[in-house]
Amino acid sequence: MRRLTQHARLAGMLFILALTTACATPFQTLGIRESPPDIPPQVELSSTPFYPQLKYYCGPAVLAALANYRGIDVVPEDIAPLIYIPNMQGSLQEEVIAAARRFNLLPVQLDGNLESIFREIAAGNPVLVLQNLGFDFYPRWHYAIVIGYDLNEETIVLRSGTRERLVRSFSLFERTWQRGGHWSLAIVTPGQVPASVNAERFINTLIEFEQTSDSYPAYQGYLSAATKWPSNVLVRIGLGNTAYALGEFRQSEDAYKGALRLSPDMAEAWNNLAYALAQQGKSDESLEAINRALKISPDDDNYLDSRDELKQWSSISN
Repeated sequence: MRRLTQHARLAGMLFILALTTACATPFQTLGIRESPPDIPPQVELSSTPFYPQLKYYCGPAVLAALANYRGIDVVPEDIAPLIYIPNMQGSLQEEVIAAARRFNLLPVQLDGNLESIFREIAAGNPVLVLQNLGFDFYPRWHYAIVIGYDLNEETIVLRSGTRERLVRSFSLFERTWQRGGHWSLAIVTPGQVPASVNAERFINTLIEFEQTSDSYPAYQGYLSAATKWPSNVLVRIGLGNTAYALGEFRQSEDAYKGALRLSPDMAEAWNNLAYALAQQGKSDESLEAINRALKISPDDDNYLDSRDELKQWSSISN
């Protein structure tokens, strides 16, 4: 009997490992089977564009498809220079996020739950996912777009690689997605709020977006957030800040006053309100507002500096 070669033994071990792993139903798939979410049982976003992936170009291909879905006319060749890293033969998640922002799109990272992906699909939002089609110790990273699901059949539909419509079971998809760190993005326009995200996650996304994009798209994002979460004080502050950056000082004033109705002892809101009032020539109200901030935080150097600056503005205007 011939001895097995090292490669043959390795192949055998990998086969046994794959077989063992494939037997158990993944946790999230099992949870959805036992308690289906309150969404339509079957949805497919068939209008999602498709670009066949060139070698190692899955990142540019999926991002071009999602950008076109949001009305941005772009092809993978336009995106590749922004995100493709030749010596890695691929694209990092951070580069994908940054490139989406360049097109004034809002990439919102989801919470790692399969149900959240399905809720986004049901709301009309295709979801970009990162999969590991190999093993933890021998990864094969791959970006794909989830465009559909069927709760009864337990299947998921993807735009993937060179396959325009790839159907996989929940359990198989979940395994490859789990090995990819459960990473997923809903890429929306700034005027949209993804269906599955909470206020904290969306606000954090907008804060990051503000730092790299124009103020107006961020302002649109906060307007949408204020509609969905009208009692969130941080949304009101963000709305006020972006309105101020755009020179919309009356709207900025209204937003800060809205924040103060929710949280009267928020010194930051009083400080920012003081500037919005000063920009409109309301000097007395402005100084009253900054004094309210200092009453709450009397030793804060920032607010002390604000008072000095606002007094100078007032003396010049008078």
